[in-house]
Amino acid sequence: MNRQALLLVSRRDLIDAFASPEADQVIRSLAGLTQQGYQLVATANQPDEWTKNNAVSRRSKPGPKRLRDRLAEAGGVLDGVYYIPQSLLTQRTKREEALKDLISRFGLQANDCHLVSSNKKLISVAESLGINIYKINDKEELQALLATLRK
Repeated sequence: MNRQALLLVSRRDLIDAFASPEADQVIRSLAGLTQQGYQLVATANQPDEWTKNNAVSRRSKPGPKRLRDRLAEAGGVLDGVYYIPQSLLTQRTKREEALKDLISRFGLQANDCHLVSSNKKLISVAESLGINIYKINDKEELQALLATLRK
């Protein structure tokens, strides 16, 4: 890969993939993509308010450090975790602002950005911005979609 590209994967989809039998293969694929020049960012929703009910046990879901550690073990890099604020009234706007901000922060064009997600609303916004999208669904799992990005 000659030019930089940004790979966005939702944290929830990563968590699901890490719980699957293909977890090690997903990690190796993500690491391989970062070695090819992809910058990897996990996206996550951030509630308006953090309360005890929003807290998650460190053991129940892999946090950014665990993701970084697993990728590093496989020779890859997690460049960041980007939290998108949740809002019932302006969620589409928040998603659009977040994606534009990510593209800007990495100094890329929309067509240099690749979103892999099962979130239909985030996919819709990304598609409207010209971001390359890869839909995770019952027929397409994260690992299969990552394989299409490898060259």
